[in-house]
Amino acid sequence: MESRLYIAQFAGITVMLPAAMVVVGWLWCMASRKLALLWLGVLFIAYFIVGFSKVLFKGWGVGLESLDIAVISGHAMNACLVPTIVLSLLLRQIDHRLRWLALGAGLLSTWWFSVQYVGQTIHPLTEAVAGAIVGSAAACVFLFILEKKDVRKIPLPVLGIGLAVILLSTSIPKYTVEGGLNSLAVTLSGAEKAFMQPHWRTSDASSRL
Repeated sequence: MESRLYIAQFAGITVMLPAAMVVVGWLWCMASRKLALLWLGVLFIAYFIVGFSKVLFKGWGVGLESLDIAVISGHAMNACLVPTIVLSLLLRQIDHRLRWLALGAGLLSTWWFSVQYVGQTIHPLTEAVAGAIVGSAAACVFLFILEKKDVRKIPLPVLGIGLAVILLSTSIPKYTVEGGLNSLAVTLSGAEKAFMQPHWRTSDASSRL
């Protein structure tokens, strides 16, 4: 279990946010400022959906009891969104025809990661699946928009620097924003403390939220 948890943490913002910013730089060099800003917009919407679900639950205890979802997993969302886009952009450098293979391979591998690692450690499986759905949808939307654009190849120095940044981010201590979300939720709701466990689950699941 400890090894699964260690691996699952690589889908947190410590690694995924720098990787997402690398994508911004690559898109800026490949196409245009508008496409880079579009990626930031897609990223913001995905993060907002996850953050909103967490604030709603942590502040008011509101979740989807019928689906056993208290919050949407940010780790699963990150895993399905960012690596899929990174893989697609990388394979486009080799052969433009590989872009759909990259999408399929990216989604299959990140869904497996979300179910086998995130859904077995950080979150219940239902929350991991919810996060994977949000991340996959965001990835597909962005790549279908990218399909309509005339994009160039990433300059090799920029490509190398980006990969180095991603690699470096995997070696630094992992952190989350849960503390900040707890404070925000309590401030907005006026609750004495953040909700940590939905009422419909048993106490042994509390450590997963």
